[in-house]
Amino acid sequence: MPTCASCGLKVEDVPALAVHLVQAAERSEVSHVMWLNRNVTKRRVGAAELALLLERAADGRPLGEDRVGR
Repeated sequence: MPTCASCGLKVEDVPALAVHLVQAAERSEVSHVMWLNRNVTKRRVGAAELALLLERAADGRPLGEDRVGR
């Protein structure tokens, strides 16, 4: 069961996590936006694309140049 790294919400699957993160980002919830920028992408993406990126990250595959490196 995936869990939101920002707020700890447990969701059913990765697509549900992506929807949660996109909705939180649309509400400009700073902790969610910062987590997305640092860990996944700094571009605004839809839930379907974000789900694919989250799965890539979970598999340890590269996400590309769209993250803010720390």
